[in-house]
This record gives sequence, C-alpha cells and structure tokens, in this order.
Amino acid sequence: MKKAGSWIIVALMAMILLHRYALADGGSDWHYSRVHGYTRLASYVGEYDGYVCVDGMGGVTAADEYSVTVISKSASIWAEPRTNSRKLASAAHGESIPCRSDDGGESLVYENGFYGVEYKGMPGWINEDYVVNNELRITLLESNVPAYSAPDTQSKKVGSLSKLTEYRVIGFYDDFYIVNLRGAAAAFIPMSVRHRDNTFERSYHAGGGLDLLVTAEHKTILRTGPGRSYPEIRTVRAGTELRVVDIIDDWTMIYDEETNQYAFIAPDSLDIGF
Repeated sequence: MKKAGSWIIVALMAMILLHRYALADGGSDWHYSRVHGYTRLASYVGEYDGYVCVDGMGGVTAADEYSVTVISKSASIWAEPRTNSRKLASAAHGESIPCRSDDGGESLVYENGFYGVEYKGMPGWINEDYVVNNELRITLLESNVPAYSAPDTQSKKVGSLSKLTEYRVIGFYDDFYIVNLRGAAAAFIPMSVRHRDNTFERSYHAGGGLDLLVTAEHKTILRTGPGRSYPEIRTVRAGTELRVVDIIDDWTMIYDEETNQYAFIAPDSLDIGF
C-alpha cells in the first residue's frame, strides 16, 4: 500500500472525475412523490444527475458550472494565467468564486491550467489544482462513519464521522468519496454509507414543493428518509407546526427548521387532508 501522503495527490487529481458516478442514499429503488411523480432518491442515475423523474428527465445538477470553490487552505488570485505574474489577492478555503465566460456561459475562460475568475470585482486567474468546479456536498445519514487516509478500508482510519454532518466532496476514487475533512485535508468515505447530497435539497428550494403548514396532533418521530430503517433525527411534541413539502411513498416529507434539514414522518402520523 502506498503511503497516505501520496493519496492526497490522488485526491486532487481525482477532482476532475466529479460528475455523474456517485450514488446517494436510496440506491436504484423507485419512490412515488406527489410533487415529482415516480422518482429515485439516488443523486446520480444513469446519464442524469439529480432527483430524477421516471422519464429520466428533470434532474437537478450538483455542479455549478459558473463558479469554483477553493479546497486548499488558500489559493492565490493572479493577474495572468501563470504563478510568476502579479498576485492580486488570496482566497480562503471554502470560498466560492464566480468564473468568467466569453461566450455567454457556454464555456469558462480557461488557459494554461488556470480558471479565469471575477474576484471581488476584479478579473483574475486561479490555479485549477487548488479549486473544484462543483458544489457537491453530502449529508451522512448514519453514525460513526469511518474516514480513511486512502481508498482502502484497511488503510489508516483518520476519523469517525457523525450522523447529519455535511462534507464537501472534491472527487471520487473507486467506491469512495474524497472529501474535505478538517479544513483542506482530504479523506476517503465509502460510498456505501447512508447519505444524501445537496441535489436532494435543491429539488425543493425556492418553493418547489407542496408548501403546506400542518400541526402535529401527538408526539411524532422525524427520520432522515421515507422508512423506519432510516435513523431518527428527533421527536416533535404535539402542537408543533410543520411545513410539508412532499409526500413520498405515503411518508410526509417536511422541512425541519430546528435542524435545518428535510425530514420524513411515518404514514398516518399527520392528517394533511389528502
């Protein structure tokens, strides 16, 4: 096995692979959504990325093609697409920076391994080795998820990750996500762990759901997915107001403002009138 340090290089090189190969929680099973019809709760299905409708169209992409995000501790903004040009600024880890386009958004300005960006009102260039051109984040739906120093479950374990924590994906390697862990450090998480990604949330942002306000009549358990095998998030007391955004397989999907996430309630636990 190669040393852990070498896998950091692999992590950065693998960023370019980030597109349509990941599977989020839900696998390939079909679910019935009152909002979207028959869907899969997988984030990437065949040739379509997103929360995919039965006809294979309408997926919500995880990629933001018009910005890059810094995945190193910092990244320099240069006046020209080369590191020996004048340094204009330094962008911090996690910053999202708009890219420039000369053809109305059809393609990004790119030259010599640098993206053309617009940083705080000024044009500049940023090295592609320090950024990733996507917005994919995953939220873990189980506890004690192992994070490894290499894409191998026999490699050194560098962390045990908690349920309902979110991580930035910077690439793939075999059956592992490469994520940012503790700032800019790279770690590997098995894709097989229960999770969902931000394409799920994007399917319902800006009012893209039922948007019904109901009141819980008794204590009600909120879960991370539409089934009793999904982990519990919390229990809400009788009289709690809940905003319903969808019904999936007869499970009520709500937005839980206390935990700032989507949650599911078992059939017949709420009376929403249809």
